[in-house]
Amino acid sequence: MTGRLEGKYAIVTGGGRGIGRAIALAFADQGAHVAVLGRTRVDLDATVSLAEGRIGSVTPHVCDIRDEAQIASATAELAARWGRIDILVNNAGIDDDTPFLEIDRDRWRDILDTNLTAVFVFSQEVARVMRDNGGGVILHTASIDGSGGDGPYAAYNSSKAALLGLNRTMALELAKYGIRSNCVSPGVTATDMTVTSAGPAMMDYLENSFDRVPMRRLVRTEEVAAAFVFLASSEASAITGIDLTVDAGLTSNWYILETLPDKPG
Repeated sequence: MTGRLEGKYAIVTGGGRGIGRAIALAFADQGAHVAVLGRTRVDLDATVSLAEGRIGSVTPHVCDIRDEAQIASATAELAARWGRIDILVNNAGIDDDTPFLEIDRDRWRDILDTNLTAVFVFSQEVARVMRDNGGGVILHTASIDGSGGDGPYAAYNSSKAALLGLNRTMALELAKYGIRSNCVSPGVTATDMTVTSAGPAMMDYLENSFDRVPMRRLVRTEEVAAAFVFLASSEASAITGIDLTVDAGLTSNWYILETLPDKPG
């Protein structure tokens, strides 16, 4: 049995849970050998356990992507182990819901360092390896919040909007080295964190009657992962510089008519 990513070597940051875990498992299903990176070893080990019996393989690698030295070390170690790096998925990220006028500037910097600067640093390190080995694919987990506000997430929204710009520039500059760069922007997604915070009653609504979303449900992590598999594969060989939205139709509707009063005045 072979897969669409047979024999490819991939790095997935934030691979210990949620969307990152789903991406790592989907890549392994398609034959890739995946290093999942994150700060918490127990979460990474859980992803590794779930990957058993798949075509490819998943191995853990503890790395704090806010530390540039750790990024450089992880890149060098994996490049030496594999002989090349074919795919990088910049998935790790954090958010914060502090109102704009109350955001602590250290917290602002922490979010930008994690969601944007770390992506730049990791992409630069890996792109140099890819350049010297004939090319590769760099993918980023962006968000629909990069294109429209979603509550008091000024730092998060800013980081994701900037990531869309970084992706376009990377696509322009790296194409000559055979490197493609693309974003995937998930909508409201059903992660373990969502389930835990929402509770059973709210989850039932979100999964079956979510009126704001045309498909009336949350996006599933495996659906986001499928977009990453496609963009990482040779089927997307002419696609670079795009942002692929996976949101069950959420951003297709400005939601204006639905919010107008029946009888204004």
